[in-house]
Amino acid sequence: MTEYISEIFKRIDRAKNRKLKKEILVSCKNNNIFKFVLQGTFDPDIEWTVKKLPKYKPYNDRPIDLVETTLWHTIPKCSLFVKGHPRSKDLKEAKTEELLTQMLEIMHEAESIVFTSMLKKKLKVKGLTEKLVLEVFPDLYRKV
Repeated sequence: MTEYISEIFKRIDRAKNRKLKKEILVSCKNNNIFKFVLQGTFDPDIEWTVKKLPKYKPYNDRPIDLVETTLWHTIPKCSLFVKGHPRSKDLKEAKTEELLTQMLEIMHEAESIVFTSMLKKKLKVKGLTEKLVLEVFPDLYRKV
């Protein structure tokens, strides 16, 4: 079974020291969705079109493994929210907010929190720093 992105971040948050956090990151080297969340958070060249997060109703009615839509499905669509991306070019602010609300409401709350944290460029994961991320993924993006 594939681990949910929110569960990976939970493991990093709970890891007792930097060495363990780094080991978890290394174990995710081939996880492109996880790496994109890191890039979307830390890469200064990625600007999100989302000015403020919409109010949405968190989806918690079922355990995460029974929710059909996860970050695995949602992250590939997030180019809709990247400033300057061709897919976001013609979207008005109201439509952007509507699409984002829909995406957040169909994912489990734990996955939605990761997504919104990425958009805010602030993952709330203890000990997960840009320095550590770039140590493990030196080619994730070009640091300015």
